[in-house]
Amino acid sequence: MRLLIVNAFEDSDIPLQAISESLSQLPVTISTLDLVKEGFGDFMSPSEREAYHLENNLVSPAQKTSAELVKSTEGLILCYPLINDLFPAIVKSWFERVFIPGVSFTFSESGRVKGALKNLRYIHFLALAEPNTKGMKWSNPSKSLLRAIRMNAGLMCRSSLSVIHDLESFGISARSNLIKGGYI
Repeated sequence: MRLLIVNAFEDSDIPLQAISESLSQLPVTISTLDLVKEGFGDFMSPSEREAYHLENNLVSPAQKTSAELVKSTEGLILCYPLINDLFPAIVKSWFERVFIPGVSFTFSESGRVKGALKNLRYIHFLALAEPNTKGMKWSNPSKSLLRAIRMNAGLMCRSSLSVIHDLESFGISARSNLIKGGYI
């Protein structure tokens, strides 16, 4: 299985390392994407916004790299810190700039939206919550984002969300979800 691990921590590679180490013994090919290093800290530029509905809508090199990785992977693991029970702005920026027409969805001739990520079989979000926080709210933005990506994937794609309170559990959670889901 080809996995893409997306790191949305602005000041740490620890989650990426923990997940990679935990999965290193499994029969997976791992690609990584660091949103900070790729330049997704800023929001959509005017040129990206203007090109959104055009045929050649991938304007920046970061968009092109991310789109190629997302379209060629079978599993997507997105790890990020929760800030006030929300995913960070860098995740929203990446989502807005990469999950665009032609990458994650297309339009039929009648104008209906069709999912284009049929390659995805597994989507897992790993969110690091602040210590001593209570359970997730009923209207959780992380679940909404996960559902939005899942709707563009294939029918057999499984998705899950883990809220973790310590960095050491990132790799363990990623590994157990892959095994529990029957992908390994």
